[in-house]
Amino acid sequence: MGMKQTLCGISSLVTIGSHVIAVCVLCCSGSIAQADAWDQCSGNPCDQGTAFCDANRKQNNVPMWHQPSDWFEAERQDSRLCAPAMSAQTFNSTPCTEPRLCATPAARASQWIGGFEFLWMRANFDQNVALIIDPPVGNTLVPFEYDRQLSTRTWLGWQSKRGGGFRATYWEFDEQAGDESVTAVVGATPVFVFVYGAGNNLSRSAQAGVGQTLTSQHRLKLQAFDLEATQQFDWNSLRGTLSCGVRIADMEQLLRGDVVDGVGALQESIANDLTFQGAGPTVAMKVNRAIAASRLAMYGGMRGSLIMGETNQKIYEMKGAFTTELEDLATQREVITAFELALGLQWNQPIGRRCTTFARAGYECQTWIDAGGPVDSHSTISLDAIAFGLGMQF
Repeated sequence: MGMKQTLCGISSLVTIGSHVIAVCVLCCSGSIAQADAWDQCSGNPCDQGTAFCDANRKQNNVPMWHQPSDWFEAERQDSRLCAPAMSAQTFNSTPCTEPRLCATPAARASQWIGGFEFLWMRANFDQNVALIIDPPVGNTLVPFEYDRQLSTRTWLGWQSKRGGGFRATYWEFDEQAGDESVTAVVGATPVFVFVYGAGNNLSRSAQAGVGQTLTSQHRLKLQAFDLEATQQFDWNSLRGTLSCGVRIADMEQLLRGDVVDGVGALQESIANDLTFQGAGPTVAMKVNRAIAASRLAMYGGMRGSLIMGETNQKIYEMKGAFTTELEDLATQREVITAFELALGLQWNQPIGRRCTTFARAGYECQTWIDAGGPVDSHSTISLDAIAFGLGMQF
């Protein structure tokens, strides 16, 4: 019994080739039950294979299989509950997740994490105006119709053995709405579009009379680059990553409305050219939880950013078949607030001992407050997307 108690106080590292392995030892207070457990393990609680480990898992309410979201978290789980034990002569690859018998963390290697997502995304605006039909009684607003477009997001990061690291992420969205065209007729005239700038202190318009046609079009392009420090964490059955850093964003919007007569000659034109460039702090959190005893997991993520930058707006107006041309310019310093939320399912697939791949599908939405829209500079842009992603940890 005395020798058993002496063994319980020893922990060591064994070097095999270029790998440093933490040897699993008994961390007990001298109780007979723990000493017997050491005897059952023959000095190594993992030597008995899966049967012994599974029995101990059941006894301590440890899930038979809890697949983490990535290889790092798998390593972290195994090292926290029971480091895979080795000796200089034998190698046992069966991990034992028995917290009472093992306490020494296993040495882990750093790793790279990368992936990409396809986002089937659509834009929405709270000031979505393509043109307005103004009959004698009441008005009819014709909005732009934005179809879902394919957007991409890529990321690459590095994770240390202690869970800290960094990540770089690039995302781009580029969409042009379908043209909206209306011909003014008796009883449904005029047809017009107004553009506002500098907090509605500037306004220009294009207007179609009877027999004339007004056609409006709008394009939106958003780009975001995030550079962040990351830290993985465990909390109860959740595993996730916290991150904070800087977001660099670029936005371009262009609305154009043209009025042509019955023979196709251009009579009036209006354009709203709106750009924004800025940078600011961003914070994010992503968590996942395994579903039962499978490799399928639920994931969720959120992000908030405050992007400080400069908005430049140029409003062009032409009337009378180029008889009159005017251009208004407005430059403003402002802060755009961006929020993101994502939910979905993820499948994890280990490949060997050093690599894990994953595939996921979910739903994502974003809100960019005060980013501007087709006809103004301070409305809100909302984006929603169906997301499909693939990634690898190696």
